[in-house]
Amino acid sequence: EAAAPAEPQKPEQAVDAQALRGDWQALRDTHDFFPMLLAHKATRRQAFQLAGDDLARRLSPSAGSTALRMAAAGGVPVMVFVGNRGIVQIHSGPVRKLVDLHGWFNVMDPEFNLHLDERQVAEAFRVRKPTDDGVVTSVELLDAAGEVIAQVFGVRKPGTPEDPAWRDITEALPAQQQAAA
Repeated sequence: EAAAPAEPQKPEQAVDAQALRGDWQALRDTHDFFPMLLAHKATRRQAFQLAGDDLARRLSPSAGSTALRMAAAGGVPVMVFVGNRGIVQIHSGPVRKLVDLHGWFNVMDPEFNLHLDERQVAEAFRVRKPTDDGVVTSVELLDAAGEVIAQVFGVRKPGTPEDPAWRDITEALPAQQQAAA
């Protein structure tokens, strides 16, 4: 069955950036993020662009593969979410065997395969969401339409804070270079 056409998004200036930012800063659980977007009638991309660098910092489009390489090198376990309108697949654990092949970044582990066409990553963001357990940081990859390609988090369980090694990885990722005027 064909997916319903996406609703046209509100222009950025129609989203109350101050109210969005205030609600974002008041989050207590990462699962409350999507309902917050719905309440503000904002897309992920709009929220990331309006929230400020402290909450959503634009990264180089290669940030996803760079973060996974750093996690593999440091033995830092990750959670990778990849989905579409019908399903979300989640990997939780280490990544080890990384292979670049013709523009594709691949994780080729026995328990987890990821095939990321990096040419399709239009934007990447380091996203921070407050929770009752402290800030949770993700690297989020978007396509040209602003749809999520993948999200990468450090492994954590509710009730435990984020792994400082994962946070260090996200802090070391290169920011998107601004185009010359």
